[in-house]
This record gives sequence, C-alpha cells and structure tokens, in this order.
Amino acid sequence: METLNNIVTKRFSQTLVHLLRLVDPERKYKIDAVLADYWDRLTLNEQRRLYLYLLYRKWRGEGFYGTPLDMIQYCKPYPTNWNGKAMINRLMKETKMVRAFYNGEYGIYTRDEAGLYEMSEIKPLN
Repeated sequence: METLNNIVTKRFSQTLVHLLRLVDPERKYKIDAVLADYWDRLTLNEQRRLYLYLLYRKWRGEGFYGTPLDMIQYCKPYPTNWNGKAMINRLMKETKMVRAFYNGEYGIYTRDEAGLYEMSEIKPLN
C-alpha cells in the first residue's frame, strides 16, 4: 500500500513528464488519460525503477521499443550490473557506485539502483 506522501510525490513532481522527456524527446506522444492512468497504477518505486532502467538503456546507446504506454505496460525493468561494461569507468567518476548482492550474485550497481531494488551486502566503491 502506498503512503499519502508517495501519492502526492508522484502527482506533484510530474514524474510522467520526466519519463516522456527521456523516451520521447521529439514530443510525438502526449499525456492522455490512459497513459496517466497506467503510470499512476505504478508505485513510486516502480516508476523510479522504470525510469532508471530506461535512462541506463539510453546511456548505453540502446533504443526504446514501442510507445511510452507500451513501455509502462510491458517493460520489466531490472538493475544493470555494470561489472565489465564499457561505461563503468565513466560512471565511477560521475555516479556513486556500489558492490552489492542481488539475485544470487554480486555485481556493481549504481547506489540508486541498489536502494530501489533493496539489494543486500552493499559496499561503496567510490
């Protein structure tokens, strides 16, 4: 169950607007009632997970598939283990990174993801 604070945060921080700026910079899609309804069905943590997942896809140069509604309805975000990825050196300079245990193994994640995915055995790297 979401707290009132989370609901107010979702509504007044315009989280959907931020998502659309990320996935649709050309502004081909508009916020309509259906899109807003599906977005509001997600908890604040689910919204944050989806946003980070899509942001990191963009950083890696990977494309987005479907409409923003498709992304909200069907995308199953997961944390990015940056261990061995080309961008890790740049990320270490710009973002707080941690070593953490997730889904049965250790990896290198951003501190934000480690918190959102409730990882364990978190150790700061930078």
